Amino acid sequence: MKKIIAGLMIAASMLTFGCSGRNAEFGVVDMQKVESEAVSIKTTREDTIKKLKEMQAEAETALKAAKSEDEAKKLMGDFEAKANLVKSEAQNKMKSSLDTALNQVAKEKNLGAILAKQAVPQGGKDVTADVIAKMK
Repeated sequence: MKKIIAGLMIAASMLTFGCSGRNAEFGVVDMQKVESEAVSIKTTREDTIKKLKEMQAEAETALKAAKSEDEAKKLMGDFEAKANLVKSEAQNKMKSSLDTALNQVAKEKNLGAILAKQAVPQGGKDVTADVIAKMK
């Protein structure tokens, strides 16, 4: 009896989700190519590197002026915290830009999903160039 109920539940879920008219087409995107060619990612990386270099120069100056080892350790901790914040903000900005581009391309191309090309052995429509173009 349990097998029959389980079978009916599986069949019902397949009908509910499998035949709901969702688009079965999916896109694939080469993330390495996006990371190397997208303008917004390049700009964000360059800005982040510039900020980190400026922060490092400030930290080195402050460390030279430190009067004790404890003060130097505190300054280093503060620098590391600020650097992590800058890196986190940059990652969030890049992720947001990527997510927006992926959503726009998926809507325009009427795709049910966009997957990483490296994770898909075959199939899917390559939308890498479209994603790069949207990430301005």
